[in-house]
Amino acid sequence: MAGIVLLRLITPRCWSMQAACCANIQRLSPLHTKSSSQQQPPPESKFRTTVEALRETANANESASLSNRKLFSRLRPDEKTIEKLDMLGLGSAKTGRFERKRWFRYEEPPVKLPHIAFFAGAQTASSFPHESLPEVGFVGRSNVGKSTLVNQLCKSVTARISERPGLTQQINFYTAGSDLHLVDMPGYGFAYAKDTTTKSWVPLIESYIRQRKSLRRVMILLDARHGIKFNDREFMALLDSTGTKYQIILTKCDLVHRIDLAKQHMLIAQQTACSQNCIPRIMMVSARNRAGLNDLRKEILHICSLGQKYLGLHKKKEAIAQSEYFEQLKTFNETSRAVRRRR
Repeated sequence: MAGIVLLRLITPRCWSMQAACCANIQRLSPLHTKSSSQQQPPPESKFRTTVEALRETANANESASLSNRKLFSRLRPDEKTIEKLDMLGLGSAKTGRFERKRWFRYEEPPVKLPHIAFFAGAQTASSFPHESLPEVGFVGRSNVGKSTLVNQLCKSVTARISERPGLTQQINFYTAGSDLHLVDMPGYGFAYAKDTTTKSWVPLIESYIRQRKSLRRVMILLDARHGIKFNDREFMALLDSTGTKYQIILTKCDLVHRIDLAKQHMLIAQQTACSQNCIPRIMMVSARNRAGLNDLRKEILHICSLGQKYLGLHKKKEAIAQSEYFEQLKTFNETSRAVRRRR
């Protein structure tokens, strides 16, 4: 009798252990694994990481012994890039206690885009509006400043903005007059939204890029403090696989020192040099200081073949403004040298 009771106590535990072992065997068996043909891997990224580009630019002896931060500090950026940043007022500049401040600045002739209005919003590919005007798309990581940039370009508050990443949860189409459409896409990466919602954004953006024939160019926005991240490389590889032209825009340039911004510009140019679809010219903007926006407006107008309509006499005005700026800069440099000699 005692043996029967002991058997009843042990048998349920043995059954549970046997069931667990059978489940593990089923997981490991090839019948329950997905075949390689069913899994569609994402397009391989051929872009180098920031660390790889940084160590390639440095010397072979230094790259093995120094840290990434020291290698970045020893980079020598292009002088022409620094002069352009200095002229446009991009990047923060530290001035010494006894250093003279400039009394002048580059007065760039303004470039105006038509006022924007909300045209359509699409959460599925079937709800895309009819293709009627050339389109320029803006995409990037969440909270990189896409909607803010769209507002600043057209001096509007139509696009909704927020400090919490993930506010834009659909593809928003904005019409600029009767000439072009600006397309604000959801951000990839971290967002304050449900996982099911964020997972639907990537196929939505991919279907938009593959289907739209009126899409002239995709503007990829990057935070100037961080450069190209893993998600950015994956998205650029997707654009390369579809043969879509895209261009890099560095945002929040007012939060980066001018020298560091020029170094970041150089590293990103080296990372994207292997792509045939990436436009070599890297745009740099600051929505807070409104610096670099005129260059981006001109780029958008040329992309949509609207240069003759909106930029009739702009080249002459720009040449006059640049000549006045360089004359003032020359006078400033000469007087600064004279003051130093007296000291």
